[in-house]
Amino acid sequence: MNRIPQHAAVAASDATAAAASSAEDDDRRAVESVLAGDPGAFRALVRRHQQPIFALAMMMTRERPAAEEVAQDAFLNAFRHLDRYDRQRPFYPWLATIATRLAQTWLRRHGAHLALAAPGTNADGTALIVDTQPSPTEVAMAEEQQRTLWGHVAALSSGERTAVQLHYRQQCSVDEVARQMGVAPGTIKTLLFRARRKLRERLTRATHPPHVPASTTESSR
Repeated sequence: MNRIPQHAAVAASDATAAAASSAEDDDRRAVESVLAGDPGAFRALVRRHQQPIFALAMMMTRERPAAEEVAQDAFLNAFRHLDRYDRQRPFYPWLATIATRLAQTWLRRHGAHLALAAPGTNADGTALIVDTQPSPTEVAMAEEQQRTLWGHVAALSSGERTAVQLHYRQQCSVDEVARQMGVAPGTIKTLLFRARRKLRERLTRATHPPHVPASTTESSR
């Protein structure tokens, strides 16, 4: 596999950071417009964040109607309490916190429970997602692997899959995930560690099925 030149990787990283900063500035301007008396400016925030918020809610509840309800209520709550948003911080983590808590409330209301582990385990292990510059064939293979991976993520406990979703898909830090889920950072590290371990085990079983000795097969005939 061809490696990305260091200067290109740095440039790509700088471009990503610049895009994120620009999006955060757009969010702040939209918030300021709403607070200044233009409620229509909130539509820009909905357009920009509705897909990741829905994905987050779907990952937690695993039911589309519930995810739609949570996402809608998250934006409604954010609009109603926009004056509480700290404009010195990015808007998305604040919105995602609202959505996460609404999803947790939905889970409790429907008899489900977040399987939150106790803190104390270090979060080591390999990353789930690796940035590369692949060939078209590798792109197709990677897409299939990602579909398989996130299919396994959906089978994790609610707490584990929410932590994975926020940390790896939403690019939130461990501290941000902890704030959104209302637990200690150590708990998030434990959830991520356990999720990675389960995913490695499941992916290993999927790619290396148990070997059946030829003698066993022949003796059963």
